[in-house]
Amino acid sequence: MYYKGDWVLIFLVTVMSAVISKPYMYVIQQDNYRLKELLYSKRIKSSYVTVVFTSALFSGIFVWVCISEADHVWCFLILTFSLLTECLLYVTLDGAQKKPLRYTPRAIRATIFVVMVVMGAVLTIHFAPAEFWGAYPKLRYLIYSTFPIFYPLIFVIALYAINVFERLNNWRYELKTKKILQSSNVVKIAITGSFGKTSVKNYLNELLSIKYNVLATPASFNTPMGISKTVKGLDVSHQVFIAEMGARRVNDIKRLMKIISPDIGILTGLNAQHIQTFKTEQNIVHEKLHVVDMLKKDGFCVINSAVSKKINATINSQVEVVFAGLEGEVFVSDVRPFVHGTSFCLHFQDRTYNAFTGLLGTHNVENLALASAVAYRLGVPEDLIVDKIASISPVEHRLQLIESGGIKIIDDTFNSNPDGARLALETLESFEGRKVVVTPGLVELGKVELHENKILGANVARVADVAVLIGKRAKYIEEGMEGFNGKVLHFDSLKQAQKSFKDFLSTGDVVLLLNDLPDIYEDF
Repeated sequence: MYYKGDWVLIFLVTVMSAVISKPYMYVIQQDNYRLKELLYSKRIKSSYVTVVFTSALFSGIFVWVCISEADHVWCFLILTFSLLTECLLYVTLDGAQKKPLRYTPRAIRATIFVVMVVMGAVLTIHFAPAEFWGAYPKLRYLIYSTFPIFYPLIFVIALYAINVFERLNNWRYELKTKKILQSSNVVKIAITGSFGKTSVKNYLNELLSIKYNVLATPASFNTPMGISKTVKGLDVSHQVFIAEMGARRVNDIKRLMKIISPDIGILTGLNAQHIQTFKTEQNIVHEKLHVVDMLKKDGFCVINSAVSKKINATINSQVEVVFAGLEGEVFVSDVRPFVHGTSFCLHFQDRTYNAFTGLLGTHNVENLALASAVAYRLGVPEDLIVDKIASISPVEHRLQLIESGGIKIIDDTFNSNPDGARLALETLESFEGRKVVVTPGLVELGKVELHENKILGANVARVADVAVLIGKRAKYIEEGMEGFNGKVLHFDSLKQAQKSFKDFLSTGDVVLLLNDLPDIYEDF
């Protein structure tokens, strides 16, 4: 037995399954659509528990109405109210996000497929033979109030299925990108490392643009698909292509190197960043060194001299290795920080130049040396390199100095690695005025995460007058701040802390915003 109002329920389930998919899609999108992240998200768990309780409540009412053989109108109203209430709950509980869900073609395809799978399951039960339900055929409508309980399972099954297609689709794009790059005459440069990739890429882009027409991956596009999108813009006028290569797992760099097949490599640095997914520091070193051992035989790789001790014993390559940074073929010395930049000496083998940059931090000067080494090797005149360095702007959210209302803000919110944190605090130390550090700590460090956050706490205590600690890692940071005589403030999120800035900041203060965790980590 079916009723005229059934189409309304079917329509509402269709809409609701699309609404529910948003928070789930948001969580997995932040880690390249890996479903495992759903297990750790507090946002998802909280929403699910609330909706399950609501669903169970309405289902109980519906079963009671069915058994009491009430008029179908009452059943219809209960189900409609149930669906609308659960939909509203998901919209309300979804909450604010620092970076909203990006409705990319992949996200749209995944959402549509999930909705189709949900509707397939719902309609199969709805149109099941009447004898299957015995004396209570109306119980088939129970699926409309209970499907949110089974939604996570349906979502995972649907995503596993469509991810097979997505992997094949990505492979198609990667092959196309590889062919475009192989058929092009551009000089291909690949940059990787545990930190500093985007900065070095931007600096190198500026320096090489003096002489060449350069195409570089934008922002932090450092995945196969990000590189593929960039290569779409490659044309015969381009002479150099620069690709930033990110890695969170073993074989990520190897995969990118096969796509790009670069002539020149740059290794910016090595530390325990992403050790949670790499498992061991040896895996990190081995993976990053693919930028050396997979280069073309007539190419060369510029490596930060600071990591030479970590890799000398492991390099097994036929390509030329060039060290740069604090020593090497191109290196810096006499680094002197100022409020609005840094002066230093830049050495090209036997020639030395006095240089100045508006960038903050010794490590940024080292990054400039890496970029200068490649530009120098590619024939950019030394004096023009030095002149260009003076006009290079800081990369957004990477030791970016902002002044507002008499308060200096050092925005280093993109940084989340131990070395970068230490260097950012050294930069803060060079400023005059009351020093305030705002940080949620360090993530993705696996077994050493607690230890590194304690070290971070010790460094904060050495430099800061006020420590603003955010989220659950605050307790580890504070454990390392033993003997700290300044003020410690605690907040659940950066947004809450920012609302309170007016209460404890004053003219002349210098504020370091050290790391702003993505929602995926604040949810853990």
